[in-house]
Amino acid sequence: MSDDADDIKTAKLYTNVDRIKNELEFRDLLKSEFIDPIALSEIDSMHYMGNSAIEDVVKTMKLISSSRVLDIGSGFGGPARVLSATSKCTTTALELQQDIHQMAEYLTKKCNLDNLVKHKIGNINSLDLENLGGLSSFDGVVSFLAFLHITEKGPLLGRCAEILKPGGILFVEDFYLLSPLSAAEAKSLSRDVFAKDLPTREEYLAHLEASGFYNIQFIDKTPEWTIYVTDRLGKFITNRCNFEKVHGEPTYLSLLHFYKAVMALFTGKNLGGVRIIAQK
Repeated sequence: MSDDADDIKTAKLYTNVDRIKNELEFRDLLKSEFIDPIALSEIDSMHYMGNSAIEDVVKTMKLISSSRVLDIGSGFGGPARVLSATSKCTTTALELQQDIHQMAEYLTKKCNLDNLVKHKIGNINSLDLENLGGLSSFDGVVSFLAFLHITEKGPLLGRCAEILKPGGILFVEDFYLLSPLSAAEAKSLSRDVFAKDLPTREEYLAHLEASGFYNIQFIDKTPEWTIYVTDRLGKFITNRCNFEKVHGEPTYLSLLHFYKAVMALFTGKNLGGVRIIAQK
């Protein structure tokens, strides 16, 4: 992940941040004193498979009110809010992009969850870990489709190990290479998704082991994610008229470009998706 948060804006998923408030206004929620974080997750989450993925985290980590979780690349804060709302754990949401971080803080306050969800801004690879609570301070580390933006997986996983308590759980959903990309795919992955130098399965496992993780589960999610991104694009195109009424054509075209790029990469069968669960 670049220290320059502007670089990541080449991925059009991270532009037009006001679309979240536009959607809240359309749903007549902008003036509400309280927004249900579960209902909000329909519009504020950028990961795949909805809240079922978050429910899997709660079960896997056996989260309770005394648990502390770090969400790396937390985006608008949807997963962090659902984690804390459902398990009552404390979640620290770390995001690199200032505008998305500010929107996440706003949404957390609207959900009355600012006592459980703590927002921080910064790059995990360069941030002083004392700003997050120090070494061995979290029971769990999660990340949903954010690690793909970070090229150096070894140092990244080392930081995750440092921040976890002994026995703590790492739960990550990420992209990886099934086979070498074509030149066009590599260009699209870098420009449209802001990801490059993705590891293979063997390289990822080696980084995890070198960082001190064990009980490693490398769960291939490629088939279901391919279906997911294909369906997402189809539904988005079908809903164009309604979407543009709320957000306008430029925002629609921006997201359409991103969704098309991701679908093309997955259907090209060189890009894979993975869920990693490992223990420190």
